[in-house]
Amino acid sequence: MGKKDEYQFDYLDDNRRFADQINGALFNGRQIVKPEELEPDEAQTVSTGQGAGTGNVKTAVDKVRIWKGKRLHILAVENQNYVDYQMVLRNMLSESIGYRKQWKRKKRAHREMRDLKKRDEYLSGMRKGEKFAPIITLVVYFGTGGAWDGARCLYDLLDIDEELKEYVTNYRLNLYDCHEHDTFEEYKTGLRQVFEIVRYAKDREKLQEIMEENREIYSRIDSETRDMLEVVANVKIPEECRVREAGEERYNMCNAFEKTRQEGYDEGIERGIRALIQTCKELGISDDVIIEKCAERYEITEENARKYVEVHCASYA
Repeated sequence: MGKKDEYQFDYLDDNRRFADQINGALFNGRQIVKPEELEPDEAQTVSTGQGAGTGNVKTAVDKVRIWKGKRLHILAVENQNYVDYQMVLRNMLSESIGYRKQWKRKKRAHREMRDLKKRDEYLSGMRKGEKFAPIITLVVYFGTGGAWDGARCLYDLLDIDEELKEYVTNYRLNLYDCHEHDTFEEYKTGLRQVFEIVRYAKDREKLQEIMEENREIYSRIDSETRDMLEVVANVKIPEECRVREAGEERYNMCNAFEKTRQEGYDEGIERGIRALIQTCKELGISDDVIIEKCAERYEITEENARKYVEVHCASYA
């Protein structure tokens, strides 16, 4: 598991976030799954095999909870521009192994109790009419490189004639891709901020608008969400933006965003002034005129313009 996967994995260890992810992605924000109803279960590790010429073993590690007898998986997908084009196969394998484990537990219990008397039940390792707990797998895509462009069902991966489809069982992903959503009110935890920032990472104006509308929330991001944002969305939230609230560490992301914007603005001004100085020097224009032009063009004081010129003119002396 890579560093980004580890952060996603740990972030969803909190039952509040786990329930929030399920409710937001599958139930449109309706509070169907309650955090207090979730019970821990062992993580599902799936091997796609290893043999001659197959390379290293690949694994799919689920964040798993038991909810009212149902096995809920969340599979966090690799970040950045990475889309796993065989995710459908990984999920099919993971769920198949999960069901087979349930069957093996039943078979073992029946063997210990010696209660399967009918031939068909004995050979099957289970009673007629016995049921398995459903396994629900949710794939969460945090990619900052754009929308998910991989297969969403087994049919997408098959070279299949239309007349054969009714005879081939399909398998569909439960995929949540934040790029397909414009708002995230259905989320009640820091997941909302994570998805908003990943979704609008390249639209600074929209992101600023969202932060202004939700300044109270963005000015008190919890430390786990801050870490998640730094790793998943490559958003830097410096330590000087840290605040204390009820004995907990929080971070003012609005200040961090303004600081980043100001740094970008200052950097842009400096590049522009540097280019202007170079052009003026090549034309033989005096420093006083350069200072005046810098102050006028970039709407800064003559004092600040003089500081820029004194620093950068030295390289053209």
